[in-house]
Amino acid sequence: MTAFGFASVTFGSDDSCPPMLAVMVSERLLPLRDLLPDERTAPGPIPDNLLALLERWDDWVHSVEAALDVSRPDGDDRRWRPAHATGFHAPTTHHPTMYCAGANFRDHVVEMGATPPDPAKEHPFHFLMPSASLTGHQTYVARPKGMHRLDWEAELAVVIGSRADRVPVEQALDHVAGYTVANDLSCRDDVAMKTPLFGINWLLQKGWRGLKPLGPAVVPARFVPAPDNLDIRLSVNGQVRQDSNTSQMIFSVAEQIAALSQLAPLHPGDVLMTGTPAGTAAAHQGRYLQPGDRVVAEITGVGRLLSTISGT
Repeated sequence: MTAFGFASVTFGSDDSCPPMLAVMVSERLLPLRDLLPDERTAPGPIPDNLLALLERWDDWVHSVEAALDVSRPDGDDRRWRPAHATGFHAPTTHHPTMYCAGANFRDHVVEMGATPPDPAKEHPFHFLMPSASLTGHQTYVARPKGMHRLDWEAELAVVIGSRADRVPVEQALDHVAGYTVANDLSCRDDVAMKTPLFGINWLLQKGWRGLKPLGPAVVPARFVPAPDNLDIRLSVNGQVRQDSNTSQMIFSVAEQIAALSQLAPLHPGDVLMTGTPAGTAAAHQGRYLQPGDRVVAEITGVGRLLSTISGT
């Protein structure tokens, strides 16, 4: 069984080219239309977006898996292209609702000098972010003008595959299409962190365009059987800043989905960012991100997400 992901990519240097879906195995990609050129082997017309793929997700996953038995990136098929020569978009639907978990890793809460909450007595904390803040793998992320304390947060991101409305914890993972890697870049400047009356201004801190790198691809859930036991790490210019495991989550992926679905239905393509572990800038003498820094967030079995910081 070959693990793979679905990526939204543009091949070549022409930015006007619309993105297409591609299959990603390790660090190589092949357009979905090239992997499944025969309509008899595909579940339907080749979609150009993730939402259409999610409508028959299991069928597409099975078809791709069968096709990979014939065309493999480590074989003689030269149609496969290297990831480093590819332009990536965020592997999502066009305008997903983005739910972001706050303070959901025990080691991070302890690092902040607080006591982790008792999940039996508390509810998970989530906030919303605009989909306009999304960007993809291998992109430049501009440090927002006037902000100087740009922080990193490696996170496991969940892509919802089917409508989830008031689902119990035991059935929550049935509604997951797959997983990808996120970096919840955040401005820790006082103007965002100490807003009068309302406290933290979550939108000003985290909602700028480009501050939500996501990718490189959505790995089907069948290849990630234990989302609550994955190594997660982040490095800046090759130096490790975060190194933990999703077992440190206070509320599991299933518990978060179940809790959110009590508030409102989750829909195909919605994205859930599940929290970050210890090791943000405050734990590293406040060495915030600077223009030119290369940031790599990586989760075992899910992917490796690269972002480069730009700006003044």
